[in-house]
Amino acid sequence: MPHPGSGEAADRFIQQAMDDASRHDLPRTDEERLLRQGRAAWLAETAAYTQVRIQAATARRDPENSTDTGGRARAVVRLVWAGADPAGTLLDGRTAAVHFTQNGDGSWNRTP
Repeated sequence: MPHPGSGEAADRFIQQAMDDASRHDLPRTDEERLLRQGRAAWLAETAAYTQVRIQAATARRDPENSTDTGGRARAVVRLVWAGADPAGTLLDGRTAAVHFTQNGDGSWNRTP
């Protein structure tokens, strides 16, 4: 992995490492939709931060809970991101996970 503080030039290496760490297990359209939704959700979540950027992200079936009690598919978007917290401390390599459950119509909703 790149050294902390390597900046945007390191993002592609982080993305490659995340891609190599787990196999794609969702249909491409679901994966792309989840990546968009996960990125948007996380950017909203970090509204108190500045200089926020998503360094890398993957969307995969949730390995801990692949389905909910109703049999609906569950997925997790894992992110590596950078940003300055409200105190002004800029860090990269921060991690986050955003969970989703698939609806009967094929769309995905964020779940806690």
